[in-house]
Amino acid sequence: MTFTGHVVSGIGQGAQFLALDWVAAQLRQHLDLAPYPGTLNLRVSPEIRRNLFDRRQEFLRIADPHSDPASPDCPGYLKEITLRANGRTSAGCWLVLPEKSVHTDVLEIISAQSLREALALRDGDPVSVDSRLD
Repeated sequence: MTFTGHVVSGIGQGAQFLALDWVAAQLRQHLDLAPYPGTLNLRVSPEIRRNLFDRRQEFLRIADPHSDPASPDCPGYLKEITLRANGRTSAGCWLVLPEKSVHTDVLEIISAQSLREALALRDGDPVSVDSRLD
């Protein structure tokens, strides 16, 4: 599945999620990933986000085994993706879908590097996402 999103600024929730001890431990354990401390946020249509969320069982699930599902430490689902923008490509990126989110049209992406810098991105720029889903 390939689609396009547009870069938007976030409110810091992604960085807070990545800073949780259990998140960092599971990203290291499952992906050997020490993510850049923040997410790249892409605005997409609510239909695209809903389609991805409906398929989250196909993604890698991370969760704090000691957490209440209603807490901010709720599970997240990750899927490896490739991003393309401004004539550049960044592989080894991960789409993160939290079990609970206030967003209906925003996706969060993590990587070991600053994706804004790697892809020379500014708010409003289009980004092609290859999610490797049929």
